[in-house]
Amino acid sequence: MRATPGVPCLRWAVWLLIPVLTWGQDSLRVEVREGAGAVVPRQTFSSRRFTVVVSDDTGKPVQGATVHFRLPAEGATGSFASGLRTESTVTDARGQATVYGIQWGGISGRLEIEVVVTQAGRQGRARIPVEISSHATVSREDRTNPAFKAPSSGKKWLVVALIGAGAAAGAAMAGKGGGQPVSYAPPAAVIVPPSIGAPTITVGKP
Repeated sequence: MRATPGVPCLRWAVWLLIPVLTWGQDSLRVEVREGAGAVVPRQTFSSRRFTVVVSDDTGKPVQGATVHFRLPAEGATGSFASGLRTESTVTDARGQATVYGIQWGGISGRLEIEVVVTQAGRQGRARIPVEISSHATVSREDRTNPAFKAPSSGKKWLVVALIGAGAAAGAAMAGKGGGQPVSYAPPAAVIVPPSIGAPTITVGKP
């Protein structure tokens, strides 16, 4: 029996197509829920939140998926709280994953945070557009962040340091006084006016 021409090629094409179909069925959907189009001020530690939602092909939230957030390697970019340009987290029961606390750099411009999600051989991707601007204002959330540093914070910390040094000196003086607070005041000048007493005569033996 003669083989039909082209059948081996067709079989190979089918085998090559099966992984592609499987990949499409097992792929994860990644939806940007918060942070897309954010305009952030440069050279600030921002509390801006970036949240994505991961679901399967039926729309069901995927829990336990690993989500990687990646900032650009150069240009308009920043770094996460760890000091790196990549931060990883895991989706919760609602399929959500959030990252925040980014130290934005000093170069203004547009960038994209790349999001890569993996779980049990499945994968999904998304991109979050962000703009670093020199005209953007700092949000109230950023100002209440303990790690926030304003441009004029150097003078502020200098004053705090001086106050702290004065308090330390006062505490040292209090320690010498048996644990009781001691307030030091320079002694007042005492002026004693000259006085002439009554004359006395002493007569001794001849």
